[in-house]
Amino acid sequence: MLEHAEALSALAPAIVHGFTTRRGGFSQGRYATLNMGGKWGDDPEAVRRNQEAVAAAGGYAVEQLVRVKQVHGAAVLRASEVGPDREADALWCHRDDGPCVVGVLTADCVPVLLADREGTAVAAVHSGWRGTVAGVSAAAVRALQGAGVSPARLVVAIGPCIEQPAFEVGEEVACQFDDAFVERERWPKPHVDLVGVVRSQLLGLGVPPGSIVRVGGCTHDQPERYFSFRRDGAGIGQMMSFIGLPG
Repeated sequence: MLEHAEALSALAPAIVHGFTTRRGGFSQGRYATLNMGGKWGDDPEAVRRNQEAVAAAGGYAVEQLVRVKQVHGAAVLRASEVGPDREADALWCHRDDGPCVVGVLTADCVPVLLADREGTAVAAVHSGWRGTVAGVSAAAVRALQGAGVSPARLVVAIGPCIEQPAFEVGEEVACQFDDAFVERERWPKPHVDLVGVVRSQLLGLGVPPGSIVRVGGCTHDQPERYFSFRRDGAGIGQMMSFIGLPG
């Protein structure tokens, strides 16, 4: 049901986190079984039960979870700022905000979880290719920095997502990335290393190399374990990545 980063688990006991897989839930058909999103037509009751199961396994109360409408951009919101009409692709919260868990949904995009070593602040990031170009992970680091968290004190986990061998794109997309992260020789069309780009952005803001860990595998290549929009199209399930200070 959940995958964890040991580096995050080793932090302050008050922090909870996890990357869901597609296993261990109640949804049926194309959504089987642990679909965490209601975007593409799953039974709302099944999604509700899935959310409750993940909360129980993750160590937080369902009502503590904060999510926001994701739009493939670089906006970052504090959980206390989230409202019905707000849009963002990264959420963060501070211990002073009270009990709170922030989460993002993905089905190939790069999920990134961040926490400071003192257990005072956390963030969850949804980094699709557009958000990766826009630097949403870097924006989340800057938001935490603005709250007094040094990038040098962060621990970051990059979760299950589509990896370079499966992420074929057109040149109109590839040209938006640094050539260091685009492979044009190995395959007929360009392939982009989204994980490499995100990691580079984090390093560029001062997150120590040893504090960035990778969790899980390629969503596209493991249909029994992960949902994948690129592999299966719309009308499938979504995974959730969460991190928080539930109190």
